[in-house]
Order: sequence, then structure tokens, then C-alpha cells
Amino acid sequence: MPALRRPLTGTGPEKADGSAVRNLESLLGRTRAAALHVTAEGCTTSELARRLNVTAAAASQHATVLRNTGLITTTRRGGSVLHLITPSGWPC
Repeated sequence: MPALRRPLTGTGPEKADGSAVRNLESLLGRTRAAALHVTAEGCTTSELARRLNVTAAAASQHATVLRNTGLITTTRRGGSVLHLITPSGWPC
């Protein structure tokens, strides 16, 4: 899985020194932490894959782990799904 070159910004609270993002990355891994940030705005699996620069299968796998741990929810919308962060996922 390719790692992101830079963390996503502008989503959720973050300390000025970036420690909140680094701690989350240490816990979840850089790509999965970024996936959590992306779902704060709501996204489909295809959008998640595009924003993370991973395959749709990898994005789906990241979403599954985040959903199984209660950090995001997934709602089916026709032929796609919408991923959204839960209160447990904040602050991300």
C-alpha cells in the first residue's frame, strides 16, 4: 500500500506541533489515519481510494477495519456506499 506523502489537513482539531496527527498515525498507520480524516467529510469507497491513492479494494479494506472498530459508519446508497466518521472517531 502506498503511504501518503503528506497528512490531510483542515479536518478536525490538531495541536500546533502536529502531535495529534502523529499519534493517530502511530496507532492506526499513516494510510488508515488519513482514511479516518477523509471520512470526516463523508465519501464513497471510490472517493476514498482516489484521495488516498490506493486501489478500491485497499480503500474498502481500510473502511472495513475503521467500521469494525466503531470509528466510521457505512451506509448503502444505491450502488455505492457512504462512509462517515462517528463521534468515537473524533478528534481525528
